[in-house]
Amino acid sequence: MDQQERKRKRALIVFQIFIYGYLLTMFGIQLYMSFARGWWEL
Repeated sequence: MDQQERKRKRALIVFQIFIYGYLLTMFGIQLYMSFARGWWEL
């Protein structure tokens, strides 16, 4: 029972890190694209 709970918690943490990493990557790509567009216009 205790081991299963630990595994579940670890899975949740990994899942959260994956989601946050994905969101940060998307945000970074958006920022990079907008910056690139701005630089090209300049």
